Amino acid sequence: MNQPLTNKLALVTGSSRGIGAAIAARLAADGASVIVNYAASPQRAAAVVDAIRKDGGAAEAVQADVSTAEGRKALIAASDQAFGGKFDGRLDILVNNAGTVEFGPFLEAKEGAYERHFDLNVRAVMELSHEAAKRMSKVGWGRIINIGSAFGEGVPLPGVAIYVGSKFAVNGFTRALSRELGALGITVNGVQPGPVNTEMSPEDGPHAPLMISRTSVGRFGRVHEIAHAVAFLAHPHAAFVNGENINVDGGWLA
Repeated sequence: MNQPLTNKLALVTGSSRGIGAAIAARLAADGASVIVNYAASPQRAAAVVDAIRKDGGAAEAVQADVSTAEGRKALIAASDQAFGGKFDGRLDILVNNAGTVEFGPFLEAKEGAYERHFDLNVRAVMELSHEAAKRMSKVGWGRIINIGSAFGEGVPLPGVAIYVGSKFAVNGFTRALSRELGALGITVNGVQPGPVNTEMSPEDGPHAPLMISRTSVGRFGRVHEIAHAVAFLAHPHAAFVNGENINVDGGWLA
């Protein structure tokens, strides 16, 4: 079985469910040892780890709320000690997946909405990328993959102004950081999902018919379809792909 990520350590934030869980499972199937990060659902994280191990992969769960500075520091410290210190402080692949979204008119935004979106969707991405890049630069190889959103490039629906602002920031940060790290052997890319069937955005939700109508394939995506795109960007053969934000959106932005 081809496992191109053997002897690589991968960290996937927010990976106890949904897209993050699918990404963790796919990277593990490709041979990576995966840190499954979660904020508040130990049972779900344990289930993801158990499923990976059952399939012959390597995974550990680490609790840390990456929307906080303390949580980000704790997660990086745990990654340095992961798998019994086997990786000697390395971090080869970082997938910034954790995120939040609140729908609603801008004029009715709830108190703290700006902080919730930017602390998790933007600041966590930047600070974790900084720590990862320091470790990757020491070995001359790394992959930073940011999970953005189709809303980070276009705005086909109203009621998402704050979320859109945060995802446009991720799009731009991905491009800018790729310029700085490419010569160090570190690629920085993004995956921008369109509507994907998850608990946060179910295909039978109230906005689903409108969202489906915006795609050209006439359906919601599946979590494994996002995971495949991430696996491609993490692959050693993707070394010439840098600074890209790949839309996996069913034609949403076509």
